[in-house]
Amino acid sequence: MDFSANGQVVVKICGVRTAEAAVAASEAGADIIGMIFAPSPRLIDVTTAQGIAQAVSASTPSATSIDQGIASSAHPPVSADSTPSEFFNARSQHLVDMRRRLGRPLLAGVFQNQPLEHILEVARSVPLDMVQLHGTESVEMARMIPVPVIKVFHVDDAFSLDGESDLLRTFHHWVILLDTKVAGTSQQGGKGVSFDWTIARKLSDKGVPFLMAGGLTPENVREAVLVGKPWGVDVSSGTETNKVKDPSKILAFVHGAKYLRG
Repeated sequence: MDFSANGQVVVKICGVRTAEAAVAASEAGADIIGMIFAPSPRLIDVTTAQGIAQAVSASTPSATSIDQGIASSAHPPVSADSTPSEFFNARSQHLVDMRRRLGRPLLAGVFQNQPLEHILEVARSVPLDMVQLHGTESVEMARMIPVPVIKVFHVDDAFSLDGESDLLRTFHHWVILLDTKVAGTSQQGGKGVSFDWTIARKLSDKGVPFLMAGGLTPENVREAVLVGKPWGVDVSSGTETNKVKDPSKILAFVHGAKYLRG
């Protein structure tokens, strides 16, 4: 399925550490702003995240309050016998609708192999619209988190959709994220390393929406979308200059992903 057929791929700008970068992402048209709460050079604390959340709302006149955002993420009904394609399409469409209703990007917190209690406390304190589980967490954890969950599945040479039984499990995570597995480090994500986008295309061919990350930049995001056919793209280091978010690169990335014909 070509999720980019309408020219409006969902864009997540991750690793945002300042209010200025978050506002730049919002003004550029990003749909999700990711903040890192796991060990990383981009780690921020709750107080900083609260300032980012307030800045995003304040910069978007039509935005609802952050607390209303949490309320609007209530799980919409989906048939218990839904296929993976039906389930993940319904959930991804709800997120698109939620972003439209709120009038601002959704705020996602990224965690990696951290205690559930910590995740819940951060989600409540910021507050977050979404949680991203970026480690080896069981998909069962997603059922214990009251906001929509993005679950990462790391792609390497041995990756196979048939071998990832949890990837297509319904009524757990809302969004599948495919990201590059980087050898030799426990810290995954934000490394600027790509994987074979034709692997992602196989998931698209099943009619299942997903986010795609790993080595994406303003220069290659159009090709990545055309090859992988993702529902959305996720970028961190590709929108930075000297390890700092660059508004011009954010704008170029969003435009490159969303407006394939422009």
